[in-house]
Amino acid sequence: MKDSELNSLIEKSNFNNLLNIYQTVIDNQKRNKIDPMTNLSTDNSMNLLFEVIYVLRLQDDPSCSQETLELFNILTDVNFKNLFAIFEDVCKVKRDLNSFINTENLISINDNQKIDDVRIVNLRKQNCEPLGITIKNDLDGAVVIGRIVKGGTAEKSGLLNEGDEIIEINGIELRGRNVNLICDMMADINGTLTFIIAPKDPLKINMQENSKFIHLKALFDYDPEDDIYLPCRELGICFNKGDILHVIDQKDPNWWQAFKEGEQETNLAGLIPSIYFQIQRESMKKSLINDTDLGKNKNKKSILCGIKRRKKNNLANDISEEILTYEEIHLYYPKANIKRPIVLIGPTNIGRHELRQRIMLDVERFASAVPHTSRNRRDGEIDGADYHFITRSEFELYIRQAKFVEHGQYEGNYYGTSLGAIEAVVQSGKICVLNLHVQSIHILRQSSAAAKLKPFFVFVSPPSQLDKLNKLISITAHNSFEPSHISNKDLQSIIEEAKEIENKFGHYFDMILTMTDIDRAYHELIQKINTLEREPQWIQKNWLK
Repeated sequence: MKDSELNSLIEKSNFNNLLNIYQTVIDNQKRNKIDPMTNLSTDNSMNLLFEVIYVLRLQDDPSCSQETLELFNILTDVNFKNLFAIFEDVCKVKRDLNSFINTENLISINDNQKIDDVRIVNLRKQNCEPLGITIKNDLDGAVVIGRIVKGGTAEKSGLLNEGDEIIEINGIELRGRNVNLICDMMADINGTLTFIIAPKDPLKINMQENSKFIHLKALFDYDPEDDIYLPCRELGICFNKGDILHVIDQKDPNWWQAFKEGEQETNLAGLIPSIYFQIQRESMKKSLINDTDLGKNKNKKSILCGIKRRKKNNLANDISEEILTYEEIHLYYPKANIKRPIVLIGPTNIGRHELRQRIMLDVERFASAVPHTSRNRRDGEIDGADYHFITRSEFELYIRQAKFVEHGQYEGNYYGTSLGAIEAVVQSGKICVLNLHVQSIHILRQSSAAAKLKPFFVFVSPPSQLDKLNKLISITAHNSFEPSHISNKDLQSIIEEAKEIENKFGHYFDMILTMTDIDRAYHELIQKINTLEREPQWIQKNWLK
């Protein structure tokens, strides 16, 4: 193009108009700092094309250059128009996507909050399954993610973090709302949940990283439906005393994430109260009960009130010892030459003695712990086989040294079963079967020999129906001095005794054996003993050495 032609083109008003339009587009791009495709509506983009063609009006100006004419032909060509139509379709799709995250339409941003601090998270939820998050209110009323539960949809997505603020869910603003209502709302939604999230401030969130994997045996019953403090009832684990719980996350001081034994294949972990939280709230309950008892005696003399207060303080000092939470356990692999003693616990007169006698018929496999006695040896008795014969003073010394699992007096003589006698059977490679009083549990569990013995406690329970219990006692009566038929009152006493034992000591039992008849109980117990010899078992941690 010659200089004269270029000057002539520049001087034309049409060219200047076109240049101004171009400059306006460039200025808008720089000012908005966004893709122009997302800033063009279908109508505006087509109007812009037609306006450029109109401004040129090349067909009426014979002095225009060949290049200008070529540009006009390109802009008016049908193929170019088709290409432009496709371009507009792409713009529309892109605009629709961006309108989905347009914060001006979805949320109101605080003056001091940048759009870059907000993100959109979509999680798909099916069949009313929990997302695997719990929420709480911050001090300023914000709704914050309290925890991400292992194995849940939220955890798998990797898009949410503990401490993130949830601004909206499906267009509903959450700030200031009750977290229980929000949980109910999320539980009722199926399909896609759209979260608008303000990521956590790492300077404000300082959670203790504690992902120690531990195994616990529950020493109390727990139903999440009855727990008003549980952050999300859908995530609570229902368990009974004796259940095995695998804790995988202890970050929260009050609520731990865990799986119940046999449910590890489920993807979503559940929540259980921590040891600290359980002790704390049970202590508060006991204190309230004790305060109520004190209130009933507030009108009594001051000396009596003083006695009451001292009792209260003693109770408070013993609270932590009385509250049952969990016991840490580890997996024990059986050894061929070391057999765990079998300890039978339960009410009297329901066939427990007869069950032990039947087991002891297999003398190659089972053996009794030889008892100690202070009485004189009779003719034909062998010391160390029938009894360990010791003097009365020696027996009393052994009592003070806590060498007996249980002991008592009969006709002026001491009788007892020692820890040493039980250990001797274990060392011989046989299974020691014991029929002990329930109070012996503490001695066996806490003695210095407990780690060597690793006793297996079996609670022998009577049937709950009076007629079945009466039939059981009638069958076993010929092996005892008890009458074959007893009153319903006495039968009910046996059932109540069993309930009391289970309530107070049930968390210590490894097996509950309901005694309906001797044969069935025998085969069930033998089957369990066989399992103990070949399969690993959970035992308390301090028994492993």
